Amino acid sequence: MQELFDRSAILLSGLCAIHCIAFPIIASIIPLLTATVHHGNEIHEFWFHQFILLFILPISLIALITGYRSHQKIVPLVVASFGLAILTFIALFAERLLIDNVIPHEGETLLTITGGLVHAVGHILNLQETRKKHIH
Repeated sequence: MQELFDRSAILLSGLCAIHCIAFPIIASIIPLLTATVHHGNEIHEFWFHQFILLFILPISLIALITGYRSHQKIVPLVVASFGLAILTFIALFAERLLIDNVIPHEGETLLTITGGLVHAVGHILNLQETRKKHIH
């Protein structure tokens, strides 16, 4: 069951990264979507990141806590939590940071992708440690 949660968390992080990369490309190709690229528009990224975070948080926490109880290794928990913290921070505060010109749009995208990758790596480590524990 824990493996299913880890894999789901990895998939959701990947979905978020794909969204961040693909949406601007699609928007530049399809003029109809171009109007939705501007931040502040409810159709775009902020609602998506906040919505997907509602799934990522509980799934990740269940997988990480269950994995830690099994293998007692802190590194997967720390790595995934760091990625999760980046994702949460961006989902909650990126719009304000962009409006205040603290970060450019590219910075928001880069932080989101980085957070998603770090989060996924933490879950991959969690899966590996859990498998090692069950083999021995």
